[in-house]
Amino acid sequence: MKSIEVDGVFNVRSVSGPYLAPGRLFRSATLDHLTDEGRKVLEQIGIRTVIDLRDARERPGNTATASWNVLHHPLYDPVTGPPRSGEINAIYRALLDERGSSLTDAVRALAYSPAPTLVHCTAGKDRTGLVVAVASAAVGVPDSAILDDYSCSGPRLRPYREDAVRLLLSGLALDPAQYTESVELHLDSPPSALQSALDHIRRRHGSVTGYLDAHGFTADDLAALRARLLGEPELTVLHLSDVHARGTEDPDSALGTEDLFFGVDGVGRLRAAVEGASTSRLRPDIVVVTGDLAHRRAISTYPRLATVFDEIRTRLGCPVLTVPGNHDDPVAFASMFGTNPVEHVRGFRVLGVDTSPGALSSDELARLSHELATPAPYGTVIAMHHPPVPSPAATLTGRELARADELAAVLHDSDVTAILAGHFHHPMAGVFAGVPVWVGGSLAYLQDIGTPGDSLVAFDDPAYSLVQCSRSGVRALPVALRTPEVLFRSSPTLTVAS
Repeated sequence: MKSIEVDGVFNVRSVSGPYLAPGRLFRSATLDHLTDEGRKVLEQIGIRTVIDLRDARERPGNTATASWNVLHHPLYDPVTGPPRSGEINAIYRALLDERGSSLTDAVRALAYSPAPTLVHCTAGKDRTGLVVAVASAAVGVPDSAILDDYSCSGPRLRPYREDAVRLLLSGLALDPAQYTESVELHLDSPPSALQSALDHIRRRHGSVTGYLDAHGFTADDLAALRARLLGEPELTVLHLSDVHARGTEDPDSALGTEDLFFGVDGVGRLRAAVEGASTSRLRPDIVVVTGDLAHRRAISTYPRLATVFDEIRTRLGCPVLTVPGNHDDPVAFASMFGTNPVEHVRGFRVLGVDTSPGALSSDELARLSHELATPAPYGTVIAMHHPPVPSPAATLTGRELARADELAAVLHDSDVTAILAGHFHHPMAGVFAGVPVWVGGSLAYLQDIGTPGDSLVAFDDPAYSLVQCSRSGVRALPVALRTPEVLFRSSPTLTVAS
């Protein structure tokens, strides 16, 4: 969650977390003292809707502008207004139980109002915290991320509110315990309080979506909320595989059938693929590299590759997920690129698994099963090196994932929408356990699939892939690294483009 300086307003930040599309949802304290300079900041952000959770007695006037519309959805009972004292957990439970329809109306307004949207109350902590938490949990954001966001409010509002709160409480007949509880209610945002509220919802309704459903939130409302907070269910993956970057360990290691392969600049081809993807109209949301980053465990090349991946993150503005292949050194790979990779992008979960031994270990299968036990909003894409389907090439007989039936058992009734793999050095589509499989081409060479089993022909024809997952299914596009010769043009003014 990114804090934003807005003159005249405190506790302003964007709401971020796994799956959430950036720049869609913001939260703050009251806008009543917003200055012209602060207004310019919110206009630059592009705020189009403000959802005010206060009742009419709390609002001194109209805060609508030509740039945004204000919707009023009071959460507390307008007859009683906000509590002046009380225990935070009890207050939250009462709001959830007694004002569920009002809270649901606020979440529905968030789903259908033009974005970006800013939600606020007086301090931007309790009412705002519950609306943001319920909306986020409903679309699949993990509790840990929701609690992290909520916990930021206390430290950010205390400097602005503490004197006024203590003055208010000093005029009430409170014993020391009540006074301490009320200070927490007004000034603190303990994660345990919001976790208790979410647990309360689930005990009574089974889930957060069940709570919303009980108060009239429809399937169409939930779809609109997902589209608003997550973006449309479409994920574009730049799929790279089998880089085979060479190191300094043994420059003469390429002999025999690999003579042609000796001059391949894997790192250079990696950069060239990213250059091509960066100019494509299919802008990637994530880059996935499915193994064999190094050739023959040339670990000296890992620092160079890590530098390139950092460049990719900066240039494309998206995460890079890597998994090891059989040519990678498992220890050095884990040290440089990490283990158990998972990214949450545009409502999809992209999950990497390690098949570098040729099969999934029992630990990897257990991790995969644990991850898939909680569905992602729009589904999961698995990245792995060894394809779980066989190649038609005689040379590659038996080179697919071993014990693939173990993977099939884990995938049964899961939300996996696609599997991305490499290893074969030729592009190929298939289906495994009902899941589409795309085997990406190699940046090192293209393998001839028509040769006898005891021979290998490698063409100097590197390729990468662009894969799209959406409501309509999975589409994969192999892309040649080099621009081929043009046979004809429908217009003499047309230029070659991705």
